[in-house]
Amino acid sequence: MLVETITQPREEWDDWSLKLGMHSDPPAALVASIAWEDGSGMVTQVNVWDAPVAISDFYLERVLPLVQAEGEPKHKPHRHGEPVAVYVRS
Repeated sequence: MLVETITQPREEWDDWSLKLGMHSDPPAALVASIAWEDGSGMVTQVNVWDAPVAISDFYLERVLPLVQAEGEPKHKPHRHGEPVAVYVRS
């Protein structure tokens, strides 16, 4: 399991989320994704992935084609590594 976060302006988050299909067509390796707006127009999203290699696959399949077509995003995810503890209510 690997956790990443990204914080970006709402407009940028809307655009990239839609194009990447994070919530409409989530990648199979995405365990969970939660996003919220903090009241200042910024959205923070937390993504939990099955494994680090899952992010590499996602990048190659979905992110890289967008980056090649539109350029690098202004805000990039921060990878936090494997969690030390996890609790998920079932």
